[in-house]
Amino acid sequence: MYFDWVTWSIWALGVVILIVWIYVPIKEFSQLLRDRKERIKKVS
Repeated sequence: MYFDWVTWSIWALGVVILIVWIYVPIKEFSQLLRDRKERIKKVS
């Protein structure tokens, strides 16, 4: 079987983009939650 480097490279790039696309918003959301908890703690 012939290993098609172009196709596999495109698939690999797509998987990397998908992982980053999921990871970055989760990281930002957790940072927002942390900031909100600190703000609530300062007020009370």
